[in-house]
Amino acid sequence: MKEKKEQIIRAAAKRFARHGLGKTTLDEIARDVRIGKATIYHYFKSKEELFYDTLNWEASNFIDDIKAIFNNEDIPIGGRLLEYISYKETAYEKYKLLYDLMLLLMKDESFEKEKDIIKIFIKDETEIVGLILSSIYSGRIESMDIALPQYIVQTSWGLMFSSRINEITGSPQSGMKELMFQSLENLLN
Repeated sequence: MKEKKEQIIRAAAKRFARHGLGKTTLDEIARDVRIGKATIYHYFKSKEELFYDTLNWEASNFIDDIKAIFNNEDIPIGGRLLEYISYKETAYEKYKLLYDLMLLLMKDESFEKEKDIIKIFIKDETEIVGLILSSIYSGRIESMDIALPQYIVQTSWGLMFSSRINEITGSPQSGMKELMFQSLENLLN
């Protein structure tokens, strides 16, 4: 049962990312999964519920990805922070719904439920970054203020948009993640 629900969400994620909520139909999603539309209604009350569950699923997968980066003990802890920032620069490719939702938030065109999903997502991401910073800088700072992890999370999302602009305009990448990491090192030394 859980497997079928996840198949529906995966198919919905692809459809919603390509066509948006308004232009995606449950018939298309059902066809992609090779089920009847009634089966979708068995798991979801409406297309909107499926959309929000899909956003939550994508946010959860993104959080799992960054946890995996920070838990990779083969990379020095400072390297994990750089890997995290690099990963976020390309998040729009794998997590298009989250990327699009971030754009809607900036244009203030999102709904309260979408804002709530992003609030929880950013809170979870900030907690993870706070934990990694605490371990990196454990001997140098007494306690980790929430402002620093929030700054890193928000700035790294900005780097993702900056990288995307550079791709579109053909501008060379300017080592922004290394600059951000060096700034953090200077700040904490």
